[in-house]
Amino acid sequence: MSRICAHLFVLVCLLALPSLAQAQDAAPTPSEETTMAETQALELLDSIADGIPSLRNSGNRIYLTSAVADLLWTTDERRARALFEMVTQDMVAATAALDPSDQQTYNNFDILQQRRRECLDRMARRDPELALAFLRATRLPARAIDTNQRTNETNLELYVAGLLAAKNPELAIKLGRDVLRKGVSYQVLTLLSQLSAKKELAQTFHREILDRLKTEDLSRSQDAADTAWNLLHSFQPPQANEDTYRELVELLANLLAASPSLPTRNSQNYYNQFQSLMPQLEKYAPARVPMLRQLFQNLKPAVDQNARMYRTLNELSQRGTVEEILALASGYGPEFHQQIYQQAAWKALGGGDPNRARQIVSEFVIDLGQRRQMLERLDNHLLWNSINEGKVAEARQLLTRVKSVEQQVQMLINLSMTVSNKGDKKQALDLLVEARTMLDSSAASSGKLTGQLQLAQAYASIDAPQSVALMQSIVALVNQLVAAAVVLDGFENRYLQEGEWMKPGYTSLGGLVNSIEQSLGQLALQDAEGARSLSDQLERPEIRLMAQLEIAQALIGKRNASFRANGRIGSGRLNKRGDK
Repeated sequence: MSRICAHLFVLVCLLALPSLAQAQDAAPTPSEETTMAETQALELLDSIADGIPSLRNSGNRIYLTSAVADLLWTTDERRARALFEMVTQDMVAATAALDPSDQQTYNNFDILQQRRRECLDRMARRDPELALAFLRATRLPARAIDTNQRTNETNLELYVAGLLAAKNPELAIKLGRDVLRKGVSYQVLTLLSQLSAKKELAQTFHREILDRLKTEDLSRSQDAADTAWNLLHSFQPPQANEDTYRELVELLANLLAASPSLPTRNSQNYYNQFQSLMPQLEKYAPARVPMLRQLFQNLKPAVDQNARMYRTLNELSQRGTVEEILALASGYGPEFHQQIYQQAAWKALGGGDPNRARQIVSEFVIDLGQRRQMLERLDNHLLWNSINEGKVAEARQLLTRVKSVEQQVQMLINLSMTVSNKGDKKQALDLLVEARTMLDSSAASSGKLTGQLQLAQAYASIDAPQSVALMQSIVALVNQLVAAAVVLDGFENRYLQEGEWMKPGYTSLGGLVNSIEQSLGQLALQDAEGARSLSDQLERPEIRLMAQLEIAQALIGKRNASFRANGRIGSGRLNKRGDK
């Protein structure tokens, strides 16, 4: 199917489906449980659905359509399934349209794969079998899949299989067997755990995993060996069949017995594994114990200086004193001194003596760069502690050591949130005013714009009108920046795909646009009308639709929270056409 045909297919299907507003007209009068948030979300979903057919970029259409379907599932499953089917068709067409001769193909492929995983997650939450059908329908031809992609496909199959384990364990284990035929990996153990409620099936799958491990050379395949060791500890009797478990113990005992012929650099690992296997050996293979014990007594490596130092340092950090930690430096070379002095400083700080911590760093750390870095870490730790505890005076004093205006603003905002959560709204607002004044006097930069956005987010829960006013100027500026980026598209960065703004944005401006969309969603919890009005001011349609999706998601979350608070989970209706 060509890209144009796919686009027309989506357009026809969307127009053929009854709109949410039409469904509302034909439905009974809303119940008392229908909230204002519900109504606002409903209107936004209608607006988004109406806007999707006008988009040219398949990634944007797929993202928005699957999100709307997910939001509608609990209240209009039939419509949601139709939307998910459209997503599948659009994804198949978009994948088929990838042009290997186009230098942008790999970027486009990465974006489509991200969209695919998002769709899979949304479908899997609703109907794992639907997700499995989507996964299979949208798979690339085998010739186009490299090793990493093949591993990713295997992991996705196991992810869906795990979700199916409770509802359809027979299908889940069938998927697991398909994966085992391709090779053994740690992810099959997750599926085994998810099948544990079905003891007989789980034991059968356990047997099949072991049989597959027996076909591997564990001394050469680290993944297979790691899977075997994890299987030993994660699935034991009485969950596991004792005879099968005994065979696994014997398999690992054979691996350990071959260790003298393996590289000596692995001897420490094998010694540790032998120690962890001893309880199982003594119970299930006692005849192997004397030989293995003698073998590893001879192979036991001497503890090197690094291991001894770190073990001692760890012990003193837990139970020793600052002076004992400092004394440790005399027994080791200078390459260990920074770790020792740093640990001594943190020990002093943890004991409530920040002055001693700073004195240790200033006196013992000779390298000026390391000294400055460690002092900054100590100050940041103290500052965050004072912020988290709402100690305003102490935090203000420590803020004088922070040189960056953007960092000072961020700290003030965090302090404001802590103070607000403690119930002191006036002081919280004063702190935000201080942060705002600092930003207003700073030069224009991406850091300043990010700080203004953080400030608007902070105001949202304390003074929503102020948040709206700040967002107003931010939206206007971002419109200008996006328009400029469109002109510059392709010179240094790529912002557009098929003439539309790409989501996710892999540039700093793209990240900022994403943050604005999310901020409007947060603002909607306090002022839905203000957030909607601001989203309407976003000039590019695709960005506007993404922002409105964030608002709709926030409002639906607010509605669900209201129902939970009132003990009415699932009783609300987003779509009045039919309740599930």
